[in-house]
Amino acid sequence: MSISIAIVPLQKSLHMFGDPDRSSAYSLSGHVAIKLSSQFLSRKFSKVLLQSLELVLEGQSEVSTPDIGYSAIRLCSSTTELVTSGPILLSGDGDECLSEPCQWNVTYNINVPGWLPETTSFGHEGTGVSYRLFATAKYVDIEKYSRDTSSTTPWLLSRGHHSALLWFTQRRAEARPTVTYLLKHITAQEPKSDIPSDVMSKIQILASVAKYTDIEDGKVSLTLRLRTNNLAAEECQRLQLLGFRVDVQQSDKCRLEPSPQYEMRYPLPGKEFQPPHLPLRYTKRSGFMMSEYPNGGHNASCSRSFSLLHPSEAGQYNLQNDNYIFANDAKPTSQPAWYTLQTNIPIVNCAAPTSMYEWAGPPVLRPSTTGPLITVRHEILISLPLAYDVPGSDQKAQESLVFTVPIRFGSEAPQSKRCSSSFSSRPSTPVEMGNDSDLSFESTNSPILPPYSQFYHPNGDRKIDPTPLPLYTPPGVPAVEHLDVPIQGRARPRAGTVVAFSSRKERSAAAAA
Repeated sequence: MSISIAIVPLQKSLHMFGDPDRSSAYSLSGHVAIKLSSQFLSRKFSKVLLQSLELVLEGQSEVSTPDIGYSAIRLCSSTTELVTSGPILLSGDGDECLSEPCQWNVTYNINVPGWLPETTSFGHEGTGVSYRLFATAKYVDIEKYSRDTSSTTPWLLSRGHHSALLWFTQRRAEARPTVTYLLKHITAQEPKSDIPSDVMSKIQILASVAKYTDIEDGKVSLTLRLRTNNLAAEECQRLQLLGFRVDVQQSDKCRLEPSPQYEMRYPLPGKEFQPPHLPLRYTKRSGFMMSEYPNGGHNASCSRSFSLLHPSEAGQYNLQNDNYIFANDAKPTSQPAWYTLQTNIPIVNCAAPTSMYEWAGPPVLRPSTTGPLITVRHEILISLPLAYDVPGSDQKAQESLVFTVPIRFGSEAPQSKRCSSSFSSRPSTPVEMGNDSDLSFESTNSPILPPYSQFYHPNGDRKIDPTPLPLYTPPGVPAVEHLDVPIQGRARPRAGTVVAFSSRKERSAAAAA
């Protein structure tokens, strides 16, 4: 007799939408397949008493660098018992096909917290953030136990194990709102800088970027708006904008331990459930890494930064001569005028590798994320060179305003076309209206499950949909025309009445009435 188990999730990846949120959760469904095979050349199946089928979802984050060594933390660990009403007898008696093993599918539906960081691979050792499902079956071979009843041998409890790798990804909404920052700049002193500080302090700058940028776009959109505020007219006419310089940078940071701020924000398991007190069920720690013990104190970290600009792009934008953009700012107007600069900065998905990046793997563009051990951030470095006509001379003083704008990269939510229909049971769900005859569901992506928070409250209670279901309409028949067609032998139903048949016999009886 042989028994095997396998975890079969409905989808290998789980798409999370929006930012990490403690109050949200997602549903992970599938089944555990249990296969029972007969003995070699045997004409009957063995009987197995399934006492327990345990499913564990575990997430972890691992880092390994020469500076801080190896470190790991358990992100989550939830256990679900699938055999809840006592032992279950599994037997192939009555199955005519003895050549094929008998199979039982035990379904599961577990909750996944919405605050978990997305799956990522970081470094050459394959470390990063990963999630796995582990299934353990405890069973007793009834046939073997019955042969040993004459002795004092106790029941032999056996175990079967299986694990499945999962991918959690963060998805952003299809709409891309814009966020605007009022920048507090710093001045980069030039060798010959005579621009008065009170003049520089009167310059206001607004920077607008998308709330998130898709990592597949290959560009970053930036809008700058400039003006002066409460600056004398003669000073406004002396300022000149020479151009601007931009650079898009990514910063990767690894920590030995989670920061106190992260531990306060997200419910990580306690110290007693963390390595080395409770080892991870599965680890990327190889034999070479076993000798890498943590280095430094609790706040030890290692970081790197690199540019994402395209090799053919210098990031320098020069403007025309005599560009006195603030000359008319002092004139009284009903609404202040802003000088606007717009550009699309080309970026690459992988920067040129150098030796300093080897510990973290290739310098690739990653989604912005904040985890307990791994943090990836992005920002735009902006420099605005200004010229100032020195009063009483022909000289021009030059100085640059330098500031940074945070940006966020993410993966756009996949788009799926909905069925065309004249009614919608959920008006909050976007529906693409089309011809009534086109009722096919077309999508180039796999079906995406809606977020858990759309149907359930944070305490687990199901949300009540106040929208009633629409009237039944046969395919290809408009709803109004359907109501006007009388039913033979019966009165026409009134509006709001639904006629349904539960079986073919009832349908025949109703037609004959």
